[in-house]
Amino acid sequence: MPFLNRLFYAAGGAGFNLLERVLTTWLMYYYVPPGDSVRNPLVAAGIFGSIMFFGRVVDALADPLISNWSDNSRASRGRRWPFLFWGAVPLVGITIFMFYPPVADESAANAFFLAIMLGLFFFFFTFYVCPYLALLPEIARSQRERVDLSTLQAVFILLGTALAMVASGPLVERFGFAAMVWIMGLIALLFLYMPVFAVNEKKFSRAKPAGMKLGESLKKTFQNKAFLIYLVGNALYWFGFNIITMGVPYYVTVLIGVGEGQVSVFLGAVFGVAFVCFPLVNMASKRWGKKSVMLFSLGALILLLPMIFFFNNPFIPLSPYNFGLIIMALLGVPLASLFIVPNAIVADVTDIDEMVTGKRRESMYFGAQGIVLKSVIALSSLTLGLLFQFFGNSSAEPLGIQLTGPVAAFFILIGFIVFSRYPEKEDVVKGDIEPEDLIIN
Repeated sequence: MPFLNRLFYAAGGAGFNLLERVLTTWLMYYYVPPGDSVRNPLVAAGIFGSIMFFGRVVDALADPLISNWSDNSRASRGRRWPFLFWGAVPLVGITIFMFYPPVADESAANAFFLAIMLGLFFFFFTFYVCPYLALLPEIARSQRERVDLSTLQAVFILLGTALAMVASGPLVERFGFAAMVWIMGLIALLFLYMPVFAVNEKKFSRAKPAGMKLGESLKKTFQNKAFLIYLVGNALYWFGFNIITMGVPYYVTVLIGVGEGQVSVFLGAVFGVAFVCFPLVNMASKRWGKKSVMLFSLGALILLLPMIFFFNNPFIPLSPYNFGLIIMALLGVPLASLFIVPNAIVADVTDIDEMVTGKRRESMYFGAQGIVLKSVIALSSLTLGLLFQFFGNSSAEPLGIQLTGPVAAFFILIGFIVFSRYPEKEDVVKGDIEPEDLIIN
């Protein structure tokens, strides 16, 4: 596959990640502003957490349905193409519409509106993303190709994240939320359509329709021990990371005490460091293996995240601004590998499955991962809402915000322990582990 085609395929990651990061960073802040904000809340914090939980449940339920549909598709342009082509516009339109609630104050109408919009957003997010990710192991066959394509994909995912988190703050401060989401949505749409025209599945992929029913395919996916071990580690990382991502505007405006425009500075520090570390992660993954790099990253997060509790502590010799900026920048180091390594690991797991079943079911593996990740992210959103509800999210009562770091680190620690038992594909290829031994009968 020529480099330009691979570049355009990877660009799709910027589109959907931009939209997700905009919602993750700003949606709660928009509907549940800090307690001392001049804006009125649109829904209660606990209600918002419950609605986000509902949306993620819809997302999780859609994953196996879309994945099995995609794996078995016999579309003339390829198994994945129709999902990318038809999913992009609804995904962008719903994102924009979400920032137009029917009532300007807290109301049941806003809660109902948000629940419907989030359910639709997460359905179309899955409709696009699962088939998109399933293309990676189809068009990149070797370990080196997968790490390289995952790295290129990570660059664009980071670009989408940077646009959402770094550019969105000044846009909100200057033009308001509605203008920001329109600008972000149109940029995302451009990226989402780039893979549609870049990847000729008939030319670059040899995969055929899997021919499995939904129940059978899902069952075989969750019988893969390597996948289950990886999945627990990755899911608990996302539990913690989602809490932190949603908490960043509160760290900046409440704990550190600066304006909304400074959110972009802190997020720029995180993702700027992550970008610089991408080449190091690429080389380290090839030399020491993806498992070692993943464990290092999880361990670093466990050590760094509890520092959020001390962002406004008077005993820290640095100012809250400088201390917070240093911690956020250091978080970029482990975050770099977590942009690259997981998708490459899932690609390896699908190869192990093919050794046993003789079928390529990439989308179902990403879909099964989605069921768990989105359920876990839903729980993390609910957890954040409850932390704010019971411990506070204002300058007078900041404990709910401070606790996000230690809570996130605790769950990532459990993920580290479980993932340490992950069997790498290289051991299967060398014959140290038989593929059949990794399947639960």
